[in-house]
Amino acid sequence: SGLPDEETQLSAYRRVLAWAAGRPVTIRTVDAGGDKPVPGLTEDESNPFLGLRGIRLCLEQPELFRPQVRAFLRAAVRGNLKVMLPMVAHPDEIAETREVFVAELTRLRAEGLAATLPPIGIMVEVPAVAVLPERFAAADFLSIGSNDLIQYTLAAARDAGGRVARL
Repeated sequence: SGLPDEETQLSAYRRVLAWAAGRPVTIRTVDAGGDKPVPGLTEDESNPFLGLRGIRLCLEQPELFRPQVRAFLRAAVRGNLKVMLPMVAHPDEIAETREVFVAELTRLRAEGLAATLPPIGIMVEVPAVAVLPERFAAADFLSIGSNDLIQYTLAAARDAGGRVARL
């Protein structure tokens, strides 16, 4: 798939958490698709910016998502880790993601590995989240994804330059 395995991700997350020395570290889940295609992972779509990307891709391909989730859970015991979900468009995506995290947490503990559940937040990149944030209250925190939010709100490509309607 081209994605690092659990141990590789865990090592990277632990290094960043050690460097942060207790300060918060926010890492987003795999954010492939749209302007970030990954060979063997993302699909060719007629409109990849609106298709299977961000958290939708992670939930659609849990065998690729689980190693990252497990690495997050194991790394979270070593510092102030927060996990952010990209391209959330429906509240169910938060609940489904949390279910994956809890299931993997249970598996890790059964394997005798130290793990803890970090706060799970979302990127506000889709107008539906910006307009109805109360529907996404299951998220532990929100973070504005201004590039995508502006692009989808104005229906204008990022590289449209001066052709974008002025607000």
